Amino acid sequence: MTQKSSKITIGLPVYNREKFIRKRLDNILSQSFQNFKIIIYDNSNDSTPCICKKYDEKEGRILYVHEKKSRGIEYAFNYVLKKADTEFFVWAASDDLWATNFLEKNISILEKQSKI
Repeated sequence: MTQKSSKITIGLPVYNREKFIRKRLDNILSQSFQNFKIIIYDNSNDSTPCICKKYDEKEGRILYVHEKKSRGIEYAFNYVLKKADTEFFVWAASDDLWATNFLEKNISILEKQSKI
């Protein structure tokens, strides 16, 4: 997992997303703003766990948790949110893609406008 100095946690609950997860993780990892960590919570029974484990092994900013027993979507989202320990947090969907400057622009706005 990442060093404590990460600015933002990206929460990524997943379930059976083998068709999307590689592209999604590559998209997140290619962000112009790099001071983040990713928490992936997974209950998949397809090849998603194998894919996520490979990313976790090569990328120090990922915390990957795979539980075979499903506890429901609410548990997954709450687990990820409770594990976040950074100044900022953002949810990421496994089938969504961000512009490469998505985090950079949002962090800039948040830092300039403290009331947000």
